[in-house]
Amino acid sequence: MSRFKCRHERENAQMARRYRLKARGQRQEKNRQRIVEAAYQLHMTIGASRASTSAIARLAGVRRPTVQRHFPDQLTLFMACTLHGMELDPPPDPAAWQRVADPRHRLLVALCELYPSYRRHRAVYADIPNFEGVPGLEALFAAQAQQMEWQRGVLAEGWDVPDSRRESLMAALGHAIDFWTWRSLTEGQGLDDEKAALLMTEMVQGIEKTNLSSG
Repeated sequence: MSRFKCRHERENAQMARRYRLKARGQRQEKNRQRIVEAAYQLHMTIGASRASTSAIARLAGVRRPTVQRHFPDQLTLFMACTLHGMELDPPPDPAAWQRVADPRHRLLVALCELYPSYRRHRAVYADIPNFEGVPGLEALFAAQAQQMEWQRGVLAEGWDVPDSRRESLMAALGHAIDFWTWRSLTEGQGLDDEKAALLMTEMVQGIEKTNLSSG
């Protein structure tokens, strides 16, 4: 009887320990998620370079050491926030633009998706120069550059321009899809997103029209 009682007590103790470990793991995961969400909110409003660990901890409702335990450096937190942001608000998909046959309309559709996205993520994009050259972010910036090249390649299809004007077309498209172009047109010149998209579409069309008139 005593052996059965001891075994029963050991089993209960093991179950209690497993429960405590599970509850602890759930609390840790919940804290981690709150930290990521708080950091993302600050990144979206004031930029990652200005989001201090203390500010993130206050917004997440945790202590500063808790943030540092989950994210020992700014790089890991930056990457976690980037992934979180892409899940919440994915960037425009160039594959969808390919279904638009007319290149002029395709460009307008693309810019009408890109420019509002730039507006929503303005603080994030404006903060990017502060992270250029930071070790560990090379792959992220390379992926971003690759994404822009994909966008430009999709938008370059179908224009009636000769090879001699191809370089100008690619430069104009690259300029049109750039965040800093959007910022200049909207914040500098006071255009809304739609008018800025129309202006850039007309600018690129001008390259094709110049070719047609000269021909």
